[in-house]
Amino acid sequence: MQPGFANEASSHERRSSERLFNRDLPGGGFVAIEVTMSSADERRVRVIVERRGDRGRREGHRPPVILEQAWKAEHGLGDLYRIACDNVSIARGLLLLQRAD
Repeated sequence: MQPGFANEASSHERRSSERLFNRDLPGGGFVAIEVTMSSADERRVRVIVERRGDRGRREGHRPPVILEQAWKAEHGLGDLYRIACDNVSIARGLLLLQRAD
């Protein structure tokens, strides 16, 4: 697991990512699970959190990635789904990002 901020997406990454799950957060914004293809044809899955409710304020900012790992079909999305549905887990992930700074 590698928490961190998403790097500026290349046009290739934008074309090769797929959103598998999305839900609104209580105070605005959303949490999502995305699968992306890396340059070596390896699939990566990540949980992102957009805290800004106002779409206009999202312009030019990438949402924080609270979890990123290699995608393994045999593992499914169960653990990632539980994290994305649990506001406490999301808050913990965001706090870990702030400590890493």
